[in-house]
Amino acid sequence: MMADRKRFFYDTAGFLIVSILGCIGHFVYELSGRNTVAAAVTPVNESTWEHLKLLFFPFLLYVLWEFFIYGKNIGGFLFSCIIGVLCGMLFIPSAFYTYAAIFGKSGFFVNTAIFFAAVYISFRVRSDRIKKGVDKNKMRTFPALVIMVCITILFVGFTFFPPDSPLFKSPV
Repeated sequence: MMADRKRFFYDTAGFLIVSILGCIGHFVYELSGRNTVAAAVTPVNESTWEHLKLLFFPFLLYVLWEFFIYGKNIGGFLFSCIIGVLCGMLFIPSAFYTYAAIFGKSGFFVNTAIFFAAVYISFRVRSDRIKKGVDKNKMRTFPALVIMVCITILFVGFTFFPPDSPLFKSPV
């Protein structure tokens, strides 16, 4: 029972912190004077790919802090977290492109709602996986770290060398 309350507290705090940091992150690159370090972790344009950073990096920061507070005592904690954030990240382009295809455009409020839904999905999926013990094996910590590092490298690399694909272009 106490573990459920603790999980609810950390999930709620995480949702709020990641949501706030993600919203602030939207403006960091421009406010930083187009700083290269800011470019690596915050959007440099309005592409869907760049907006995935608004979820990934705040979530990563929160989860790493949470891991050192109590998560290291939970087998598979980081693996559950990476599965959660991947689900949230998959939701963003799926919802955005579906909405845009149906209505022919997207808007600020819908895009913001999609972001908040993605944050919720990320925390919900990881919380459910932790609660059910799906990823209990501590051997999953290393693969989770590898996946986190690979995603980080992809974000940084594709920021400076974006592929020629609609996912990496600002919508017109």
